[in-house]
Amino acid sequence: MINTTHVTNANELFNRINEIGNAVMWLLIALAVVYIVWNIFLFIKNAGGDKRKEYQLGIAWGIVGLAIILCIWGLVNILENTFGVGNSQNSSNYNSAVDVNSLMLKPPTSNSPANTPVP
Repeated sequence: MINTTHVTNANELFNRINEIGNAVMWLLIALAVVYIVWNIFLFIKNAGGDKRKEYQLGIAWGIVGLAIILCIWGLVNILENTFGVGNSQNSSNYNSAVDVNSLMLKPPTSNSPANTPVP
């Protein structure tokens, strides 16, 4: 369900656009699947007919359209996750700050195995 509260900051605006985009994408996916299934039905129904090639092309173009829709949706999700915008559930887990100290090599301490004498 799309949220109907007022937008007060940029993150809420991105969330709202994301909600609307997801609803539109699901609608387009459903329409593409219905189009493919309908063409499959007509293809089988007209097994010996002259329009069989037309329905075959309809199935192929439906699959191409569905692939394009899914690719666009995937690209948008990759961009959202890369830049940390969009759905607050995804962006709350997003941590753009890297702790540089955790990446640094630390010298061995006096209790480490590297400093113990070999018998």
